[in-house]
Amino acid sequence: MSDVPRLCYTVKNSVPAGDWWCTCPIINERVEGGDFWDMVNNCKQRLMDRGIMLPVDIVLQIEDALCSRLHGNEHCKPCTMAEQKIGFKEVVQWVKSMYSFAVKGGLTLVPQEEAERRARICAACPHQIETSGCWGCRGIAGLIPAIAGARVTESDGQLKACGICGCYNAVSVHIPNDVQDTHTLQFPSFCWKNPQQSQNE
Repeated sequence: MSDVPRLCYTVKNSVPAGDWWCTCPIINERVEGGDFWDMVNNCKQRLMDRGIMLPVDIVLQIEDALCSRLHGNEHCKPCTMAEQKIGFKEVVQWVKSMYSFAVKGGLTLVPQEEAERRARICAACPHQIETSGCWGCRGIAGLIPAIAGARVTESDGQLKACGICGCYNAVSVHIPNDVQDTHTLQFPSFCWKNPQQSQNE
């Protein structure tokens, strides 16, 4: 993982120099908007039009892209772990996006033994982060069977969200790496999403 901190744009009603535009993550294309959220939605739409699954942390990625062009803007500050908590809405969005890919693409899950191995790695990983809101109620659990075929692992109770890619680990461990758009990210050497590890799948 890079030592350079991700930057958040902290005052979203303050129009930045050059107005609201940034380089949309993943596709590296300029997107514009009438305000911050319009810019975000335009980037999301551009990605979905290309058939790209939206990362759960796409808003944070867009904020970082905005700040990368503003070079020292007073409203661009390093994101703290608290600010990087993933909200329930974002997790639901990611799961629904994954479901769409599963239905359209006839998604084949990894073997249960591999899912268990991955889950143990995630459970012990220091890069897991909490989701905000009523996590204890596990309200999102109802969406998971549609993707993972009601499969679970012995480590599910210890799984949170990935602080590197934003994926919901209880689902992600069942999904083949080539479906998950993580090739541009840097994972620890022990992580199953590290390219050197995933070659062994």
